[in-house]
Amino acid sequence: MEYKLYPFKREGKYRYYVRFNDEQGQRKNLSTGVTYPLKYTNKQKAQALKQAKKVAKQRVLEYFGMADKKESFKVHRLSDYLEHHYYPHVRTNCAESTLVSYRNALTHFLRICGDKPLKAYKLSDLQYYKVHRFEKEQIKKTTINIELRSVKAAFNWAYKNEYVDKFSFRGQEYMFKTKPNRREFKMYELQRLLKQTEGKMIGQVIRLAYYTGMRIGELSDIQWQMINFEKRFIDLPLQITKGNKPRKIPICRNAYYIIKFFKHVLEKKRENHPKWYKHKPFERCYVVQKKRGIGQYQPRSIQDMFRKEMNKAGLPKELKFHCLRHSFATHTLENGADINGVKKIMGHSTLGVIEQFYDHTTALDHRDVVELI
Repeated sequence: MEYKLYPFKREGKYRYYVRFNDEQGQRKNLSTGVTYPLKYTNKQKAQALKQAKKVAKQRVLEYFGMADKKESFKVHRLSDYLEHHYYPHVRTNCAESTLVSYRNALTHFLRICGDKPLKAYKLSDLQYYKVHRFEKEQIKKTTINIELRSVKAAFNWAYKNEYVDKFSFRGQEYMFKTKPNRREFKMYELQRLLKQTEGKMIGQVIRLAYYTGMRIGELSDIQWQMINFEKRFIDLPLQITKGNKPRKIPICRNAYYIIKFFKHVLEKKRENHPKWYKHKPFERCYVVQKKRGIGQYQPRSIQDMFRKEMNKAGLPKELKFHCLRHSFATHTLENGADINGVKKIMGHSTLGVIEQFYDHTTALDHRDVVELI
């Protein structure tokens, strides 16, 4: 039985398809579900090809009804699908934190609802999971909603890549109805925080978050190779964005001065500690770097420093670091920014949101938006 593998560009990435002829000699293309990014490394492509080869033979055998029943049943069980198909996809295309979040949610789902064939799960399983987590394990509603979205994403990907012939979890009617627990900083609150952190490294990080609308994980991961000083934008690759979609963020005047400050700090560190940077070119260094060594500040460390300054400033505990992102959106819109431009710059985690709110221009066409902050 002859078949070949081909990568095709689909939804902002390359996806491997297996091509073969059916009994009537007609050409067939089946998705292996294995993908790699458009801007790939040789290692990423090789890993994807290796994974696709494992899947391709099974897909062809299943098509002709020649797959071993025991093996076919195993492939379609949730645990096997996750380990051999879904997690490799997430690992290749998303940030490590995203993989950890998905794996935690689906591990709980397997524990509570059992390991069954993919097609055996029904909407009632989500309802049972939701009630069990809330009533028996006393997990917060907002946390359960995040887990449910992760479970839904896994089954949606299975449907899109033809591991199941229907998607049982459409819509979000099974979600808890919750009130937003994060709001924007009022201007007087923001001014108090900025005054409290004046002259401190965490103060510069806070300001950069507010002036760009970036998430904390993106701030932690940006490197100098992503900063374009000439055209004044930050080029975020898909590997560090929550929505698994690259985007460009225009740099406003205030953000530009902060980034220049971080550049000056790094230049002094490289001058004072040449051994640290012997094998570390400037463009590969992190923008938000630890005072000691060449490593980055992890999101948790930034959160801890932020919370200490918030407590010193006497600001409400309901205000989180992520609220700076909400503040960027709210304050620019209040100052007359175009809503499409704001949403383009901030980025979103699902294609549906982008299709609903965005046009087909690029984020850099909305440079006037960031100047309104």
